[in-house]
Amino acid sequence: MKLPCVALVGASLVLAACGGSTPADTGPPPDTKLDIANKAGTQALSMDMPVQAVRQYKLALTRAYERDDAEAIADTAYNLALAQMRAGDPKEALRTAREARAELDRRRVPVPAELALVQSAAAYRAGDLGGASSAALQVLELKARDPDTVPRAWFIRGLVAAERGDSTTLAQAIAALPPSKQADIEADRQELMGRAALLAGQSAEALVAFERSAANRQQALDYRGMARVLAMAGEASLKLNRTSDAAVFFLRAGRTNLLQGDAAAATPLLKRAEDLAKQTSQTDVIEEIARLRKAAAERAAAAKT
Repeated sequence: MKLPCVALVGASLVLAACGGSTPADTGPPPDTKLDIANKAGTQALSMDMPVQAVRQYKLALTRAYERDDAEAIADTAYNLALAQMRAGDPKEALRTAREARAELDRRRVPVPAELALVQSAAAYRAGDLGGASSAALQVLELKARDPDTVPRAWFIRGLVAAERGDSTTLAQAIAALPPSKQADIEADRQELMGRAALLAGQSAEALVAFERSAANRQQALDYRGMARVLAMAGEASLKLNRTSDAAVFFLRAGRTNLLQGDAAAATPLLKRAEDLAKQTSQTDVIEEIARLRKAAAERAAAAKT
């Protein structure tokens, strides 16, 4: 299958889309309509237009089912789930991945590890920790074609373990992610190290790790992941009684989420930043939050006209 072009981008749990099908020596010939829709979706995703990508990938997936092509179903479902996550709809991404896996199971076709990985990422983003951990474990049991697939699965397992307070599994995940020159992989490792430090009550060490992770996520263009790590840095700052620093971290995290179009994630972070800034009389932070809210409201109004 064409899924080995998968690459999970750090903490945002977002993947890199595959392009359209290419001619093969065996199997059915290429389908022009399928290829055009797939390539249009990939182009839209590369231009940070996930809603348009979802539309194109849905056309491609419908064509793949019409074609009765298991390889195209797996490939295109992966792409669609990716686009749906980028569009802020992880529940739909999870549904897409599950339906594709069910189709492959019915046909007794092996499930690509990369498709299981996108299912795990979508489950985590949707708040289904059990489903995320289970799918990530399945990734480790399947044969992956992309070298980054296994580290990504361990990262998700580590995230779930951290949220459950499972320091043993978290330590295993960290051990499975050695230091890397690849910015997104190193960002994963640093984030897990920060979460482990928080669980151990080592807030200063956690803060350092989160800041390093945020810097690497910025290098990897993983802005959603960067926002989450900045919020974790805010948590570590609060445990160190550095309230003014925490307000700034929450502001930075909320602003990035807001500019990414994720108002649901941004709203509580900006509210938290505002409350902390009032406690410490940080008028500049309060004013910046007011500006962001006004700009967001203006954009929403313009979108309705």
